[in-house]
Amino acid sequence: MDKKAKWFQFWVVLTFAIFSNNQIFAQKEITAVFPPDGASNVNIGILKWSAQIGLKYDLYFGLSTDPELFKSDIDTMELKPIILELNKKYYWKIVEKKEGKVIRTSKIFTFSTLPITLNSTVDYKSFVDLRDYKVYWTMTVGNKEWFVQNLDYDLPNNSWYHNTSETNKIYGKLYLGQSLTTNPNDICPEGWHIPTQQEWTELINAFGGIKTAGSSLKEKSDLYWRTSNNTRTNNSGFTILPAGSRDSKPSFSNLGKYTFFWTSTPNPKILNSFYTVNLGFMRDNIILDAGDPAWSYSIRCVRDK
Repeated sequence: MDKKAKWFQFWVVLTFAIFSNNQIFAQKEITAVFPPDGASNVNIGILKWSAQIGLKYDLYFGLSTDPELFKSDIDTMELKPIILELNKKYYWKIVEKKEGKVIRTSKIFTFSTLPITLNSTVDYKSFVDLRDYKVYWTMTVGNKEWFVQNLDYDLPNNSWYHNTSETNKIYGKLYLGQSLTTNPNDICPEGWHIPTQQEWTELINAFGGIKTAGSSLKEKSDLYWRTSNNTRTNNSGFTILPAGSRDSKPSFSNLGKYTFFWTSTPNPKILNSFYTVNLGFMRDNIILDAGDPAWSYSIRCVRDK
């Protein structure tokens, strides 16, 4: 081999070594992409990480500070859907492997989910909205399966309380009444719908009727509802939170005091208006009333039959 060929070979080897080292340096450690390490109010059932490309990954995940193996030999840096319980702190880590041999192990990442406490005596189920991988918990009343959380799907003309304030994600989105006219079938996930006034009435009657059911339907802790002499038991397990409202200006009000739910039943007296279900902190009775289409309220979904 002449000198020119030797120098060329040396240059190729050196370039490859530098490139390889730079690649390793560029990905010094395995990092949590989603949820970010230490995140709170997480309600999306996706785990993403950043690591060396082209390897296999073992995911350790759970409620223990030393999480157990959840899934092995994953060939992408994402896993979905992941079912997330409410009001929990999760721990997870990634083990990077090449040809079955461990290359690196990440630190243990953490995140916490929405701080909603359900009724431990109720048999809940989980549901993942495949439009955005948000996780909801549900319960069955009679022959109907209901969300026990407010819908949090992103659509035009909706927002969290105070727009982008993630601290209010727990309450779900507030949906403009006009949306029920323009795109009603796009609001709840496929296979679910906005309940009719009759469906709401059946639910309310199952827990004592319109005069007293509010006590059983509301979340019972001292975290969300304003203090009053009216008791909140959440015996139903339906866990209603005081999500407030947004008016036509738009400005926000009533957080902690009231909550309003859209029904899908039109009010014939007002153009583009639908009936609402209204609960307040100083009363156990529930008010069924006409909703202003220019205002924004919460939505619970019920499964199609």
